[in-house]
Amino acid sequence: MRAQIRQAAKRVMAEHGYHGVSVEIILRTAGVSRATFYRHFANTDEVIDLILRDANDRLVELVVGAVHAAEGPQQKVEAGLLAWRRWCEDAGPLLRTIYAEMHDTQSLAHAHRLRAIDVMKAEFNRAITSLGRPPLDPLQVETFIVGIEYLGFRYLFGEDAPCEASWARTREAMLRLALGMLGGEREWGNARQLASLLGIRLD
Repeated sequence: MRAQIRQAAKRVMAEHGYHGVSVEIILRTAGVSRATFYRHFANTDEVIDLILRDANDRLVELVVGAVHAAEGPQQKVEAGLLAWRRWCEDAGPLLRTIYAEMHDTQSLAHAHRLRAIDVMKAEFNRAITSLGRPPLDPLQVETFIVGIEYLGFRYLFGEDAPCEASWARTREAMLRLALGMLGGEREWGNARQLASLLGIRLD
């Protein structure tokens, strides 16, 4: 029953956003009584918090796991981007709400986004130092992550529907951002070779 209520609340949030969620709409969607709802959850915030925590934990799990499993710096970046894309596809209709509300300080999506960014900043620096490089300024890593979020939003919800051609353009922009924000002397000193390796056009 608890899982049934959570699934209903997830559908409600995807359709109405955090500020549009109410116990009444969840009850209708789940087909349960008010008493049943309150046996499992104290209020709507509790169930929405669990939904968003699950979504963000999954994002961190996928991206961090992919980055750690890849070998070199370029492979780590590419693996992280592909893991992010997979998370977006798995999130389904809830993703639009997360994107719409992640900057709204009154939405629970905002707090979970900040937590996910903090975890990923730390993990990116662990990956960097594991390659024998000095840690990056956290501001640079955060700028990279926020840039990826924006490019992802454009890819998913822009004028053109997501497709492989659109992903190729998005991927190139993401890799350029990665080289600029995360690259060191080695990458900047071999920009042409790296561009060729990563399939980036230097016009």
